[in-house]
Amino acid sequence: MATGARRSRFWAYLRPYRATLVLSTLIGILKYNLPVLFPWLLKDLVDHLVGGEPGAFGLDLDGLMVLAALVFVGYAALNHLRTYIADRLAQRMILDIRTDLFRHLQSLPVDYFHRNQTGAIATRLVTDVAMAQNYVGLVGTNVFMDVTSFVAIAAVMLHLNWRLALVAFGTLPVYVFLHRKLGRRMTAAAREQRRRMSLLEGALHESIAGIAEIKSFTHEDERARGFGAQCRHCLESAYEQIRLYALSLGSTALLTRLPLVLVIWVGARLVLRGELSVGALMAFYAYQEMVYRPLDRLSELNILLANSRAAIQRLLEFLDLTPEEVGSAPRRPLVVEHGVIEYGGVVFGYLRDDGPRPAGGPRPPVLHGVDLHIAAGRRVALVGPSGAGKSTLVKLLLRFYEPQAGEIRIDGQRIADASLRSLRAQIAIVHQDLLLFSGSVADNVRVGRAGATRAEILGALERANAREFVEALPHGLDTEIGERGVRLSGGQKQRLAIARAFLKDAPILILDESTSSLDSAAEAQVYGALERLVAGRTTLIIAHRLSTVRHADRIVVLDRGAIVEQGTHADLLQRGGLYSRLYRGGEERLALEEA
Repeated sequence: MATGARRSRFWAYLRPYRATLVLSTLIGILKYNLPVLFPWLLKDLVDHLVGGEPGAFGLDLDGLMVLAALVFVGYAALNHLRTYIADRLAQRMILDIRTDLFRHLQSLPVDYFHRNQTGAIATRLVTDVAMAQNYVGLVGTNVFMDVTSFVAIAAVMLHLNWRLALVAFGTLPVYVFLHRKLGRRMTAAAREQRRRMSLLEGALHESIAGIAEIKSFTHEDERARGFGAQCRHCLESAYEQIRLYALSLGSTALLTRLPLVLVIWVGARLVLRGELSVGALMAFYAYQEMVYRPLDRLSELNILLANSRAAIQRLLEFLDLTPEEVGSAPRRPLVVEHGVIEYGGVVFGYLRDDGPRPAGGPRPPVLHGVDLHIAAGRRVALVGPSGAGKSTLVKLLLRFYEPQAGEIRIDGQRIADASLRSLRAQIAIVHQDLLLFSGSVADNVRVGRAGATRAEILGALERANAREFVEALPHGLDTEIGERGVRLSGGQKQRLAIARAFLKDAPILILDESTSSLDSAAEAQVYGALERLVAGRTTLIIAHRLSTVRHADRIVVLDRGAIVEQGTHADLLQRGGLYSRLYRGGEERLALEEA
């Protein structure tokens, strides 16, 4: 999308506030143009003192002083009112933009988040939005008012003496040319700076989130060197912006101050010839100072405007990203009565990391024509070496990704034809990588079903073997658990995740098994809760320790993206295939660990 069209989309956020914008603009015009009266008052004062004649206002000395005081009192009042109204307008507009950005963020496909750093994504919603707010405040108010002020002062100067006005504006065409040329270069430099800053913030976020890993591997020096290199890249971009900014200020100073000398020289000659009064020359000089103030401010604002324009382009490019579920045809809601799951000839390969869709293209397939039938209410374990495709099968079921070939059905309904919300409403998942949010225990369990009552939350905690430890917390359900649940043990986190699934009460359950880090007492409580959770539900278990899937109704063994074995634990051991080798190897490792 063209830059102009994107900017028009950005200004569309102002439409609900048009009345406020008009009011702010009118007050701003008054505020910026009221001081135009003062040099004329100065002219009348000087001519009255020198020649003894009343000026255009027809006032004596005292009257002129009272009027001058009223002008500046009015200016101060208008300045306060315009600032208050304009800044409130900018904040309300930014609230709308930030809300839309977050809503759009949640509609994007999972692979977007896999291909972009968390910190870089957050930069769009925080730093870029703040920079865009400057654009609203500066362009929507200050810049526009500066232009109107310039026009008003120029008109008065032409009225005073058109020949002096031509002298005063002699360098204006050169100024406009340089302003536009430097402005475009500043925008490009600011855009590159924003890109590098987003990478820097992404690296910073990763380092903070992974500080335990960094310290455990004594990787601090390497991370510091990498971060320092990224800081130097940002510094190079900053130097380019500073160079352009300094060039803009220097050229503006020359082109706006040189005419002052010429105006005094030409004006003095006109006064000596009697073609201009002393008061008019002084007023003209004051207007000359005033007329270039807007241009000075525009030059000083150039770097801010460049950064703001770059931020707006990044925000609107983000809004142009294709949501997860698009298309004009409405999708049918998925209705699950039994929970039968069927994979038919499923082929899938992840996108390459070296480019966005579709330029990156798919990698070699992770899954090769997978056919799998899971009966209603059965407990099926997916096992296999790392990278065999276990987690990928589950991600396709949730439609985090779409298969390149084949289809998946639930109770005979193609999930590709179902709405995403209705599909995911039928599936509960207990992740291997537990994610709890900052907030209270109740807030985290309520993720399973928004609007659940405290009684329903306590019931879910009871079934998850979690009520006892929750009630022992300082504030019970209202206890703050910290970012990612840092104030809870591993077993407590697991049970809260299970409580979420109980609260959701979906007919299909996915268990990404992860109890290897728990002690025996915590593991027993987690398994007791899981046994209650899986009862009567179609359950897929992504197994990481084969000792945990002996009691599954069926074990599906994957290797290199294909199903190589299926059966019960006893059958597969008896066959002596891949499962048997993996299982016996796991037992040996477990025995060594226990020894």
